[in-house]
Amino acid sequence: MAYIPHTDADRSAMLATIGARSIDELFEGIPASVRLARPLDFPARSEFEVDRYFEERAAENRVYTPGRSFLGAGAYAHFTPAAVLHLVQRGEFMTCYTPYQAEVSQGTLQMIFEFQSHMCALTGLDVANASLYDGATALCEAVAMAVRHTRERVVYIPELLLPAYREVCEAQLVGLDVELRTIPARGALTDWAAIQDIGKAAAVVIATPNRLGGIEDGRAARALANRFGALLIACVNPTSLAILAAPSEYGADIAVGEAQPLGLPLSFGGPYAGFFTCKRELIRKMPGRIVGRTKDAQGRDGFVLTLQAREQHIRRDKATSNICTNQGLFAALATMYLTFVGREGLVEVAETSLLRTSRLAARLVAETPISRYESNAPHFHEVALRLPISSAKFLAEMRDTAGILAGFDLSRWGYDANLLLVNCTELVTERDIDAYVAAARAILARRENGAV
Repeated sequence: MAYIPHTDADRSAMLATIGARSIDELFEGIPASVRLARPLDFPARSEFEVDRYFEERAAENRVYTPGRSFLGAGAYAHFTPAAVLHLVQRGEFMTCYTPYQAEVSQGTLQMIFEFQSHMCALTGLDVANASLYDGATALCEAVAMAVRHTRERVVYIPELLLPAYREVCEAQLVGLDVELRTIPARGALTDWAAIQDIGKAAAVVIATPNRLGGIEDGRAARALANRFGALLIACVNPTSLAILAAPSEYGADIAVGEAQPLGLPLSFGGPYAGFFTCKRELIRKMPGRIVGRTKDAQGRDGFVLTLQAREQHIRRDKATSNICTNQGLFAALATMYLTFVGREGLVEVAETSLLRTSRLAARLVAETPISRYESNAPHFHEVALRLPISSAKFLAEMRDTAGILAGFDLSRWGYDANLLLVNCTELVTERDIDAYVAAARAILARRENGAV
């Protein structure tokens, strides 16, 4: 979009229209401590000079091809078919908003309906909404729904939940006076037996795979929820559901997660799309909106918004959520991805990711001084490793000497400084694993000689 400059007279007229004395008055709600108190260090330049400036800044980025990155920790690089990326850029889909005029929006409404159908098929639960902002806000909405349903305020969340998910819950649930209690970990798995509390609770959350890649015991989580008369909320990776038990199989009432693994680009951390499914009896308390299929006067299939429990409509203060839209564009991308990949293709993606991760971990343990952290824990496509040097130093050496982004430094989540989380997806080949192991072996050999 072109920049249209305003004259002093234009600015004065606009300020007078809205009743403001100055432009600074428009920003009084922002604390002075976080406002920029100096002009931007970007003098006026010609158009080609501005282009050159940003090209030079972009060239400072370090770019890792898929086979050179083993970083996961909540966002995962998967292959997206070219047809998906082409179709999702069509003008019909270039919006995040749910369409309200069904008569002119049948394509988008059908796409959302298919997204809901895919999510129900993956989780095994009865109904899905039209998507949420991301996985963290989907979990927050699930907790709020459980509180509304049970009228209890205590919620049990595992220590092994991704930290960002807990932080979002803590921030958004302040107004509901929810008490978040932690279920401790034992190594790379949740210690469900450690909770000896008595009383009632709104929900128990299970994160599987958890933040260390471990596959949790869904039946143990269901048993704990039963003790408290609570709902069981499963926070899951949708790709893993191609080969792991669906949340419905271990009795989850609600299943949520991040749709990013379903073909969404990493995009420097977002935006993404959250999914939300639940049992039919909870449908009236579900946040957001649902697209349904019906028949028109001529008996033809049609798609409409069948449930909209949001604050902009007649419910107002009785609304179940203040969510303002769904991530329609990214839900469309995930839907196209699942349609192109298909059931068997998603199984292949999940199995290949698991096998590549197992292969990398096994070779590192066999050929270097690296060991598994809690080697008895079953995992999906991430695994925690213990290094003989600090993770930060190892990552820096792998980056600078081999051009490999070798994983996630778990000390950033409060773990020991020598713990590393590595992830493989189907984009990692055997040759990539060979390169990783060879580089790690060389770095750790230099360490034994005192060079690292």
